[in-house]
Amino acid sequence: MNIEKIKEKLIPILKRSDLEIYSIRTKKEYGEKILEILIDVETMDINLLEKIHLEFAEQLTDDELDPDYFLELSSLGAERPLKTKEDLLKAVGKYIYLVSPQFKGSGTLKAFENNILFLEINDKSKLKMIEIKFDDASKMRTSVKL
Repeated sequence: MNIEKIKEKLIPILKRSDLEIYSIRTKKEYGEKILEILIDVETMDINLLEKIHLEFAEQLTDDELDPDYFLELSSLGAERPLKTKEDLLKAVGKYIYLVSPQFKGSGTLKAFENNILFLEINDKSKLKMIEIKFDDASKMRTSVKL
């Protein structure tokens, strides 16, 4: 399977809708081989996703996508991982979930400066600002506030 050729064919299709690839990976689920492609968008109209999927699938050859693999094309969604400092800068102002030695839970990321996350949390019905070092956060993702 040629991942680079797959990217080359998908990128122009996505660009027409101002979309980008978030990740491409192979995986196994329930004994099936899957090529998973995630599009970097929080919400996506199912009709647009279907249109992109059909156009893309028509262009792929057996040399590019192994016939033993299923193609799974989907959006990243509202709850996306925050792995890098750049991800955190984009998430300022958003509701996030994180795990660290001093705090595990959700809050609004108010700022990210000098490797410190400034998180506004609800502590017993009072809003409170806490600071967490980037290196102390073991798991972070955007979250949906209910």
